[in-house]
Order: sequence, then structure tokens, then C-alpha cells
Amino acid sequence: MTAPRRSIGLAATVRMSLLVGIVGVFGGAASAPAAGATANTWTVVDDNLQAPGFQTATVLADGRVLAVGGQGTKAELFDPATGTWSVAASMNHGRTYATATRLPSGNVLVAGGFDGSAPLASAEVYDPASNRWTPTGSMATGRLQHTSTLLANGNVLVDPATGEFTPTGSMTRPRAIFTATLLVDGTVLVADYGQTDLYDPATGRFTSIAPLPPDIDAITAVRLRDGRVLSIGGSRGDTTAAEIYVPSTHTWQAAASLNWSRYYAPWGAVLLADGRVLVVGGTSSTKIAETWDPDAGFWTNTGPLFNARTSNFALVRLNDGRVLVDGGAEPDVWCDNEGGGCEVGPTHPAEVYTP
Repeated sequence: MTAPRRSIGLAATVRMSLLVGIVGVFGGAASAPAAGATANTWTVVDDNLQAPGFQTATVLADGRVLAVGGQGTKAELFDPATGTWSVAASMNHGRTYATATRLPSGNVLVAGGFDGSAPLASAEVYDPASNRWTPTGSMATGRLQHTSTLLANGNVLVDPATGEFTPTGSMTRPRAIFTATLLVDGTVLVADYGQTDLYDPATGRFTSIAPLPPDIDAITAVRLRDGRVLSIGGSRGDTTAAEIYVPSTHTWQAAASLNWSRYYAPWGAVLLADGRVLVVGGTSSTKIAETWDPDAGFWTNTGPLFNARTSNFALVRLNDGRVLVDGGAEPDVWCDNEGGGCEVGPTHPAEVYTP
């Protein structure tokens, strides 16, 4: 089997600063386990009402989580306080492999994706206060499996204020299934197998820097509290590999290998409130998640999930410090590499991890 790939070309797009999405959650104090929950364990929560699969998940300002995308226009809201889902207003277009980015206003920008026939250039904005979707400006090129990064100046590399997309500089090569991570200095680290670029919002230019090892592909990247970036897994060579990007020297350093193969889990890592990194999923069928401690430099298994997950599951840290995982496919379900069609297959109830 081969991992799904989509070339998005060289051109990037800016819309107030959105790199077209990986938006990290940084800092914060460690949280005590929720009442009744056991630390380092997973708990199944109320099942999605519509089981979209292949969706995104975005934490709203009020702590709820917006889940959109998959094979349809449906959207749902998860309430961490009650552990239940409710139906939200539907999007204007079905969007598999879209990105969702919370804007400084609290609204959520959803861009691109696949509608069953072609990549989408359109975008729309969700207003949590009114529970409404509003079409916004379209990108110059249809995109799926792209990234969307909120920049330090409030832009998303798209202008949420004007709703207009403006072309920016081109990447050094076409990419699909890559990572884009906002660094402390406001630049964006763009990485995939054998290639790393830095995007400078001030100049709109991408510059090639020290590459990742050539056998690391379909990676997951998380910015650590000290500003370094942890990249893990992939779909080539050693799928337990982990590397750390050091911004001060623009170099990569090998980190301790994961305990489990994380083949094709490009959305499966999140920074915990205490600075550790939680990693979930992959095609190895493992239900074991693991955490990495930047101070100690080693990986520790967590309690098992109830269901193994791969492909486009959503993983987000909640405002109370717990972590929600939702959607995704069985480890043997893939998307058609050429036609773009996705077989969602059985979807699993959402689960919450208590650190």
C-alpha cells in the first residue's frame, strides 16, 4: 500500500498570514486529571452524531471543539465539560483533507479540500457566536492535504480581515503531506523528506536550509516550549525515527527513537501542557500512544487507546489540558492515490487522554 499524496505545486498563498494546517498550542500550565479520570489513560466519550471521518478539529475560544470535513458538509461541536457532541451548521461545500484555522477573531477559517471530484480552491469562515458559515475569497489553486499556519502577526499565509488570498513566494519544490511549524521568531519551518524550507513573512520568501534525513516522510512536527521542533515518524525507512530542529543553528539532531512504528501518522502529535509531546496512531495497528519528555530525552508508553487509528484523525489539546482524538480510518484503509476517492470505513468513537 502507498500513502496518499497530493502535489500542491510550488506557489504558496497568504491571507493576512495563513500558510496554505498545522496550528500548535504552546505553553500553558500543567493540569490535574479531570474529576473521576485516571492519569495517563484514555476514555471513550460520546460518539459523533454524524461520524464524518477524515475531519479536522479546532478548539474554539470557549473551549468547545469544532469538527468539520470528511465526506460531506456536516459539522459538529464537542463540549469537553459534558463529553457530548451537538450538530453545528453545515458547511457550504464538502471538504475531505481541508485545513481549519482559528483566527484571532475567534472565527474558524476552513480552506481547500476535496469534494469527491477535484481539489477545492474555495474557503469559508465559521462564526461560533452565530453558528453560521460565510464564503470568503478563494485561493488561486485548489488544494488538499496542505497546511495552514497562523502567523505571529495574526495573518494565516490569507487575510481574515479582507477575505482575500494573495500569492506569496514559491516553495523551493512542490510538496504534499508536509509540515509547517511556526517558530518563535515568526518564521515558518516547512519540512518533508530530504528537504526543509524557512518561510519569512516579512519578505514572502522561502529559503532552503539543512534537510531532514531522506528516509523521513509524512512526518509530524511539534514546536517545543524551548523553541526547537520535534519531527517524528514517516513512511520511508525507519518509521520510529525522531529528529529535532535547532533554530539557532538551522540543523537537525537525532532524538531517541519511538517505541512504536508511526508509519503514516502525519497528524498524530500534540504538545501537552507540561511540555511533553503525545504521539498517537499510525498504520502499525498499535493502540499504544507514547509521550516524549524533552528534558529526559526518552519515550514512555501511555495506557492504550480503545481503537487504533491512522490517516486523517484529529488530535487537539483541550483547554483543560486533556487531549481529544477523533475520526481517522482503520490502519488498512487508504485513499485512492490518483483519483482522490477516500474509503472512510468504520469510524471510532472519540477518545480523551488524561495526562
